[in-house]
Amino acid sequence: MVKSYMVIIKGIVQGVNFRNFTKLEAERIGIKGYVINTHDGHVEAFFEGEEDQVKEMIASVHVGPPHSQVKEVKLYEQDKPSNFKDFKIIK
Repeated sequence: MVKSYMVIIKGIVQGVNFRNFTKLEAERIGIKGYVINTHDGHVEAFFEGEEDQVKEMIASVHVGPPHSQVKEVKLYEQDKPSNFKDFKIIK
């Protein structure tokens, strides 16, 4: 079953290669969506894929890349599927 989540990652997540890490993990796992830095110092992402893929992706961002310190991951399940064809970093 396809699941979609808006995800907010808080902590030391900007300036530590978090977006690139997230994109590489998403491509490895097979997740569609995006990742972007927010103006308030967090990272926002949208993950869509099969339930087990999304769970693996969420576990990955709980850890993050070296030098990051993830303090909180907020999940917002989405009701409608997206139109994403791949995973993008939004600048």
